[in-house]
Amino acid sequence: MATEIATIPLQPGVDLEDPNFAAGKVLENTFSVLREQDGYQRAYHGRQVENPNIWQLLVDWDSVEAHKKFMTQPYYEPFVKRLMSIIDDDVQSLLHAHLTPHPPSAAVSGTTCPVTEMITHYFSADISKSEQSSFESGMKEFSQCLEEKAEGFKGFAGGWVVEEVEHEGVEGKAKLWLSCAGWQSVEAHMAFRETKDFKDNVHLIRPDFKKAMTVHHTKFTEM
Repeated sequence: MATEIATIPLQPGVDLEDPNFAAGKVLENTFSVLREQDGYQRAYHGRQVENPNIWQLLVDWDSVEAHKKFMTQPYYEPFVKRLMSIIDDDVQSLLHAHLTPHPPSAAVSGTTCPVTEMITHYFSADISKSEQSSFESGMKEFSQCLEEKAEGFKGFAGGWVVEEVEHEGVEGKAKLWLSCAGWQSVEAHMAFRETKDFKDNVHLIRPDFKKAMTVHHTKFTEM
């Protein structure tokens, strides 16, 4: 099982939320086509809080291969062309991650958590197996701290990204881990960062061998 993660810059003024507008109809068509695909499970979409012109689409598939099979279909090109009508420039990134738990709904579904903290952790592509295991253990312990101590915390999902990418601060390609933490609000997340529990445990997800990290919040809706 795998989750597709698409980060998409929208044209200024695009109104995805109203199905009576052209962009809303494009969105309806997008999910209508996805639901017909073999291996499709569910999807989540929403705008980034910090930059509302950035739209994120997460799609749960039976496998990465199921998504790639969809991309080879004759109707995929017109599907993308229709989607491109609301996109500014091009898709920023298209990745796949093996998130645990799957599905990651507890962390990214608007019905269970109003906002999701999306953290991308960057490592050198040659990160060792022992370092990967160490980071996974630290992430598990940190997520347990969130569950036990963080007011307003709703759920967590995380896992390694299939693709390696270029990133400032990482020589050559970078290996990625994606963390999704559901919160009652951005303010709840920010408040937890000021607590002793956060400060005493954050070292668990900031090992010396991690090269970089990016964080933003997205308000997802599950489709």
